[in-house]
Amino acid sequence: MADRGWMYSGWKRGRPTNEWVEKTNEFLDRAYSIPELVESDTIKCPCAMCRNYFRHKRPKIELHLCHNGYKENYQTWTSHGERRENHEHVIGLEVQPEGFGETDRMDDMLVDLAGGHPPLDEETPTGFAEAFYRMAVSADERVHDQTLHSRLSTVARLLAIKSQYNLSVACYDNYVGLVHELLPPNSKIPQDFYRSKKLLEGLGMQYHKIDVCEKNCMLYYKDNKNKDTCDICGTSRYKDGSNKVPRKVLRYLPITDRLQRLYAHEGTAKLMRSHKEDHVARSTKMLHPCHGKAWKQFDDDFPDFAEDARNVRLGFATDGFTPYKLNAASYSCWPVFWVPYNLPPGVCMKPEYIFLAMVIPGPEHPGNKLSVLLQPMIDELLNLWAGVKTYDASVKRHFTMRASYLWSIHDFPAYGMFAGWSTHGIFACPQCMCEGNAYRLKKGLKATWFDCHRRFLPIDHPFRNEANAFRKGKVVHEGPPRSLTGVEVKDQLYRLVDDTDKYGKQHNWKYISGLWQLPYFTKLLLRHNIDVMHNEKNVAEAIWNTCFDIKDKTKDNVKARQDIELLCDRPSLHLYKRNGKWQRPRAPYCIDKDDKIKILNWFQELKFPDGYAANIRRGVNLLQKKIFGLKSHDFHIFIERVLPVAFRGFLPEGIWTSLAELSYFYRQLCAKQISKESILSLKENIAVLICKLEKIFPPGFFNPMQHLIIHLADEAFLGGPVQYRWMYPFER
Repeated sequence: MADRGWMYSGWKRGRPTNEWVEKTNEFLDRAYSIPELVESDTIKCPCAMCRNYFRHKRPKIELHLCHNGYKENYQTWTSHGERRENHEHVIGLEVQPEGFGETDRMDDMLVDLAGGHPPLDEETPTGFAEAFYRMAVSADERVHDQTLHSRLSTVARLLAIKSQYNLSVACYDNYVGLVHELLPPNSKIPQDFYRSKKLLEGLGMQYHKIDVCEKNCMLYYKDNKNKDTCDICGTSRYKDGSNKVPRKVLRYLPITDRLQRLYAHEGTAKLMRSHKEDHVARSTKMLHPCHGKAWKQFDDDFPDFAEDARNVRLGFATDGFTPYKLNAASYSCWPVFWVPYNLPPGVCMKPEYIFLAMVIPGPEHPGNKLSVLLQPMIDELLNLWAGVKTYDASVKRHFTMRASYLWSIHDFPAYGMFAGWSTHGIFACPQCMCEGNAYRLKKGLKATWFDCHRRFLPIDHPFRNEANAFRKGKVVHEGPPRSLTGVEVKDQLYRLVDDTDKYGKQHNWKYISGLWQLPYFTKLLLRHNIDVMHNEKNVAEAIWNTCFDIKDKTKDNVKARQDIELLCDRPSLHLYKRNGKWQRPRAPYCIDKDDKIKILNWFQELKFPDGYAANIRRGVNLLQKKIFGLKSHDFHIFIERVLPVAFRGFLPEGIWTSLAELSYFYRQLCAKQISKESILSLKENIAVLICKLEKIFPPGFFNPMQHLIIHLADEAFLGGPVQYRWMYPFER
């Protein structure tokens, strides 16, 4: 095989070299010369963004390659007329007459997935890897002499049709029987459903169906596998009058098999060590979770685990969604995903490396019973901590692979379900816990964190002694709440969780999460992440609704003004009577009606580069003075890029400056790489910034989401860049 290092080294000072341009043109000429690859003058684009998933015409592919470069590890052009044999020899695609007008690419998929067959003179792969390599042989075994379709690809497509149209096993067997009669006698298609499944067993993609109590009280699992009724509520396991049809079923997809699959591929197996052996480990900036304090502290606490770079750190995420149309009956389904953080920055959060662990059935969210449903996953994490024999294709040797839970990622309500700490009420903050000093508004009746942030300021900061700028007559001398260690949190949990009389008064523990069964869980510095995606969305939405004074959504309503009169020294914002009706004077943070039209007209003319943001212009409604249809990513763009520009000149300078500083804070926090010095600076400045906002907005503005901003810099220091710890990759 010719040296193709030019694909990744052919750049100087940000421009492609002449050699790179010449050989890229040769590559495209060769690809377009193979008729089976070309469809309507398009071929698969091998750039780092399209990754052979999308087809484009040649000019666009040339542009993509110049901007994005080639996808990683693509020295063998498996999607452009080559296939690998025994890891080394690359041969051209042999074009033969095909009755169906389509080339079988199953062998290319298997090469990408498992890197070909293992050499015979190395260690024998594990049973899982051996089954996979044995199955890979069938990718080269044609159904008959007059077709390019392999035995494996044909069976895979037949099973896909069965699944798509929900065909019965008997229907599948009859259908395959008819196909057998139409093909030559020596055709090599399995004769029935059982043999078809046996052929694909090497994929290792099996999943387990586990019956669940209808009320999520228990799993019919392990010792309870043969029971017919729930031990907790007495509900029958099966539907009434049915032939043992379970009321509810949980689908669990084992983590171990999928981790072993990563090591069955030579290229991916090398990438799984990059956090310790590649340029990632040598970086002076934080560009990967391995640069965070949480990762490094875990290495210090468990040096035997850290010694082998192939041991895996896993992140978990879950959120509810409805699989049906909006006009259908309410149904909430909860998938649980996991991602291996050993992979390098450019690969780690790609969709192909985000795996489904289980699907928790509805119709309602699991609530406090989530820990019961997660038990199969926790049991497997315990086994992975002990170690599993795995075949490493990059060195052709076995090793004992271990894996550990690193952290979880959720929106705020799911955070409470996963951690066992209620995210409602005055103790909603899971970082401050019972020391947050939040309280309930007398008129608004909601929990507020207004004037709870001066304690985070330096002890000599002048804001601490301003008696009337925040709450009337109050100065602050206390320091921030102390962060509890994992051992202290566990002790508090087991001591208070059953004391329901003190719930909401001294603690917010609702149940004991099964994650505490993990022997290393108390050592983790960042067990659960505050989701910056939802935090940005909620904060940006609150600012927009309040500054535009949108009815029923603004934080500046009549009750908010009544709370201002009770708590603050801001007489210009007090309600007053005119003609027998209470009037609300316009606040300085509310934009004038005419200025709203100007801002909305500006939004109608606003354009973004392709793929940068949604078309916000479509949602602008001048009549109602609103923007409809904004999603989480729209608010992400709004608060980080658009807010300072849109509001400048329409708000007093002091208010605009504070909002611009908040925009800069989020922009710095969400950078792809950030220095530790910058994070410490953000931590120091964010306390001052939130205090500035407390001087501007009413007490009702400061709900849990606005308070959680104070903890984001700390979590960035522990966990590293935000893009590994927010919900965007999972929700998309």
